Amino acid sequence: MNIFYNVEEQNLRAGWRMAIFLVALTAGIMIVNPPLMWILKHFIWLSKPFASEFIFYGALLLITFLVIHFLERRPFASVGLAANGRVLKELGQGIFIGGGMITIVFVIEYSAGMIALTFKPLSVVEVFQYTSTSAGIFVLGAFGEEILFRGYLFQTLAEGAGKTIAVAAFAVFFGVAHSSNPHVTFFSMANIALAGVFLSAAYLKTRSLWFPVALHFTWNFLMNHIYSFPVSGIQFGQYQLGVLIQSGPEWLTGGTFGPEGGALATLVLIGGTAFIWFSPWIRISEKAWLKEQWLAARMQTAANTAITEDAGTS
Repeated sequence: MNIFYNVEEQNLRAGWRMAIFLVALTAGIMIVNPPLMWILKHFIWLSKPFASEFIFYGALLLITFLVIHFLERRPFASVGLAANGRVLKELGQGIFIGGGMITIVFVIEYSAGMIALTFKPLSVVEVFQYTSTSAGIFVLGAFGEEILFRGYLFQTLAEGAGKTIAVAAFAVFFGVAHSSNPHVTFFSMANIALAGVFLSAAYLKTRSLWFPVALHFTWNFLMNHIYSFPVSGIQFGQYQLGVLIQSGPEWLTGGTFGPEGGALATLVLIGGTAFIWFSPWIRISEKAWLKEQWLAARMQTAANTAITEDAGTS
């Protein structure tokens, strides 16, 4: 067996493709980060963390395109970003489920008297400014994190080592990536890892990244902007419509880390994962890229080419 090359698939093996991707991403960020940060610092309204995040996710998207196009020799849409007739439905499903899940958390805590929410006396213009800014921040974060944690690397590992290993590995990766967040605990990291399983299930069920992006965005956006919770330990107070006071037990509510640090979110995430995986309402995306079909088409094309060449020489 060739440890570098899969003869049947006519491609490098999964591990080597992942290594090339990581090297290219690291090199790309090292090259583009200094000049772009110099340019972006002149936009005084743009915070340095947001600028860094924008550059990183931009480089990630570009490297994903280059690796898929030149190394894999397949369409970029195959990573799960196809523009088809189901995109709006998948986005809507993600908004409905993600919004419903965090709303369940809020309603239970509010009904039990564990939180009190007071909305700020904002003008219509201020509400628009806060909402648009908050939406922009969480759209970028959700889209970027899904490309990173459920995109090319995750999909390639699932192809090479199996879905179970990929889901487990990237769930741990997702949890550890939040280990430096304020007020983090082992339990909150475990919940973030569980959220990684939830979002991986969303991708695997649909083979579309639009669905987990919508889930991820809506959960974070409503949690911060409407319900005024901390998001993974970070308090975006300037973009919240209200002021939240918590009094419930931290093991249940998550306390200063936000709902993702509490047991209530654990139950909601488990329920959400089960619903996505078993519900007939959630199904594979229209024209989703499936490797088995792609390989079959390539082999058929190669066979037809060989037949044509044989006919031409006879």
